[in-house]
Amino acid sequence: MLKKLTWYRIVRALTPIAYAVLLVKGYMSKNLAYMIILLSATLLGGAWFCGWLCPFGFAQEWLGKLGRLLRLPRLRLPAKVAKWVNLLRYILFGLSFLGLALVLLIQSPFASFMGIVDQNMSYISKTAWILLGTFLGLSLFIDRPFCRYFCPEGARYGVFSLARLFTITRDEEKCVSCKKCDIKCPSQIEISTRPAVRNAQCINCMECIAACPVKGTLKFSWAFKKK
Repeated sequence: MLKKLTWYRIVRALTPIAYAVLLVKGYMSKNLAYMIILLSATLLGGAWFCGWLCPFGFAQEWLGKLGRLLRLPRLRLPAKVAKWVNLLRYILFGLSFLGLALVLLIQSPFASFMGIVDQNMSYISKTAWILLGTFLGLSLFIDRPFCRYFCPEGARYGVFSLARLFTITRDEEKCVSCKKCDIKCPSQIEISTRPAVRNAQCINCMECIAACPVKGTLKFSWAFKKK
């Protein structure tokens, strides 16, 4: 187990906590400069916010680890179904600009959780609390359910990440097709079938790299490989 405690797992465990502390202290705000920095980082190397900073994503991920520790059943959609369900957050993100109350309510768990972190809970309704509790409960059985299917922030960074310059790449000559990377991916991306991951659902968690049994097969590198 200690061999798998890679540097990026340690950093990923610490950065959401540091980000939450900065929010509480008032050093972080949703201003234009903040958004430009995050979107620029996304264009450079993918959805770092989702995989490395977001406290709500962090909470869902660790509840998933707890579920595995308790040996609770893991629920994964069939690949063909997941392909279409993954579009839901982008549809909801688009509809949110229309100000539809139901859409905004469905997306409220992210805002509710961030409100808790920021110690500003006065605007959280009873329904929003129920929705937040539901998604946190589902996280025991499903990997990051809100992140993958409903999150407006994830949708924004996911779209921008399609133009990323650096990504997770696979050396097809070294690959032994064990599919351990596919099994480990919390976003259910079929990493073993492509030379480079260019998928809006990828959160740069690097779990696929840690799971790969052949060193150097998967790595984070230049996205545009020479053929």
